[in-house]
Amino acid sequence: MKPVQIQDFLDFKFISGLQANPSQTQLAFVVSKPDLEKNEYHYQLYRYDGKQHVKLVDLKNKGSFIWESDDAILCQLAKTKSEEKAVKESKETIYYRYTISTSKLEKAYVFPMPTTIFSVLSEDKLLLSSTLSTIQHRLYTDSTEDRKKLLKTLKSMSNYEEINEIPFYFNGQGFTANQRNQLFIYTLATKKILPLVEQDFHVGVTKVSKDKKHIYFTGRVHTGIRQLTTHIHVYHVEQGIKETLYDDNDCSIANLFLMEDKLVVFGSDMVDYGLNQNPDIFLLEKGKLNLFNLYRKTVGNTVGSDVRLGSSTSDQVYDGKLYFLSTIDDHNSIMTLDLSGNIEEVYPFNGSIEGMAFLFGKLHVVALYRQKLQELYRIDIESDKQEIISRFNIDALRNQYVATPKEYYIKGKTHGIKGWVLLPKDYDARKQYPAILDIHGGPKTVYGTVYYHEMQVWASMGYVVMFCNPRGSDGKGNEFADIRGKYGTIDYDDIMKFTDHILKKIPAIDVKRLFVTGGSYGGFMTNWIVGHTDRFKAAVTQRSISNWLSFHGTSDIGYYFSSDQTGGHPIIDTEKLWAQSPMKYALQVHTPLLFIHSDSDYRCPIEQAMQFYTILKENGLDTQLIWFKGETHELSRSGKPQARIKRLESITDWFEKYRVA
Repeated sequence: MKPVQIQDFLDFKFISGLQANPSQTQLAFVVSKPDLEKNEYHYQLYRYDGKQHVKLVDLKNKGSFIWESDDAILCQLAKTKSEEKAVKESKETIYYRYTISTSKLEKAYVFPMPTTIFSVLSEDKLLLSSTLSTIQHRLYTDSTEDRKKLLKTLKSMSNYEEINEIPFYFNGQGFTANQRNQLFIYTLATKKILPLVEQDFHVGVTKVSKDKKHIYFTGRVHTGIRQLTTHIHVYHVEQGIKETLYDDNDCSIANLFLMEDKLVVFGSDMVDYGLNQNPDIFLLEKGKLNLFNLYRKTVGNTVGSDVRLGSSTSDQVYDGKLYFLSTIDDHNSIMTLDLSGNIEEVYPFNGSIEGMAFLFGKLHVVALYRQKLQELYRIDIESDKQEIISRFNIDALRNQYVATPKEYYIKGKTHGIKGWVLLPKDYDARKQYPAILDIHGGPKTVYGTVYYHEMQVWASMGYVVMFCNPRGSDGKGNEFADIRGKYGTIDYDDIMKFTDHILKKIPAIDVKRLFVTGGSYGGFMTNWIVGHTDRFKAAVTQRSISNWLSFHGTSDIGYYFSSDQTGGHPIIDTEKLWAQSPMKYALQVHTPLLFIHSDSDYRCPIEQAMQFYTILKENGLDTQLIWFKGETHELSRSGKPQARIKRLESITDWFEKYRVA
């Protein structure tokens, strides 16, 4: 069998945007693929009628669409050079209509601002969602001549940012100071755009009632410092009135759901376990959140992988029940919530579910199953069966060595640590092998048994690959995930115990050729490890945290995340934060260390790498910083193809350099 190689990623296809039409008789979704030469991703719109998949439209480098009716799909698209110019320079948004019965693609709408069609409310009204600054609201109110002047003004303003609030930028979105997520109703007959909220109002979660007469949304006016708690509102479409349903400042609301006459709220008071506290489930009744179910388990998918692109809706209300995902241990399970508040696990899935939709009464999902790449699956909950219904990636890994994760479990007095090992291609227990310890981000995420490209590349190159879920990880409840004020202590102990356990179980690992890497929290932990042990021959730290003191004021989430996770404030509790910072131990680092970081990473800003790198370089250590221009915190997951290839080549070359040294 052939080895898995770095460049194989270019043959992978990614599925996202799974949506059913209004009568749930057809599905539409997007399939994307990397283009190395153009250094971008290309998106194609597909339809599935329960029997076959049909490609409908080449969406170029956009992946946004919505069902307009059972027979028509609206897709965001700029077909010509002039349309591309209008989108880029004139700030317009263009939608085309694809009619299924006639196979025709025709221009449907041109909006005078960057926007997305969120919902088709009626034959005459659309619900739009936009992120705009105060001055950008003039894009849809100014006359043609005034709008031309405005565009010149906006172009000149692109040279600077006026900042009077925090956060002032956001990972993947760029500078967001003075910008707000907004909702609008667009009337087709008059082409009028009506804002539903004031310009300082920031909209969060949005849900539209089944009859399209009511728009429910979370949000509040933001000035100065954006708050973590939010309010709940409803807009009555026919009356044109906004009503506040909940305005207490005590709940971080993750989601809203409409179940018949009930408004269900997933939220957390953050009291017991801070920001990462799992949500409880409430009913909003007469302005109060009344407890519906004390769930306190993970809602959503936190299983890590590097073979996704884009997203899909991962919850559905169907036949009087809410279907949603929960991350349990190392996998996803499909859960249901009924109208009495009862939660049931209806389908444990051996992998990661990326999106769900109902078609002809059956649940269909986009998923990573075992070591397969993304495909569509039909799940029959009653018969407890699943069926693969697509073959988009059937040839991507054909006749290649894909290692099967071998599970290891360490049982302790207070908790257990689960992890896995990938054995190298042509593994021979009589030989000696180098090993790579890979640490996940988060920290409140999990490793599972799904395909991870970087790990498979290393296994094919002759490395034993080790990975585990230490304390701080998701899937095992609030207490297990809670490492506030304990970064680098109990989590470090778990990771080292797991490493020692694997070395005992697999004597073929050469203890003199151990390597370690990780990104985000995994980068923090890599920094911490090399400052506390010399057992690793070389290390690679990616998009890392090195200094909690500076992270507080430079990260998009720093002003609240650092205090919550470290248990202190950088000015008041300086020593406390410094003690939890890898930078404090930089002079103790003797392990050759490669830094991978991106200058548009606003989650863990590049200054975190710059500080650590500079000290190590001054101290004479073999170290290098690879600075990715224009990439974000998502480099390894959705970075441009050329950057993703360069990243993995750089990590691998660093290990190879010391593998033979």
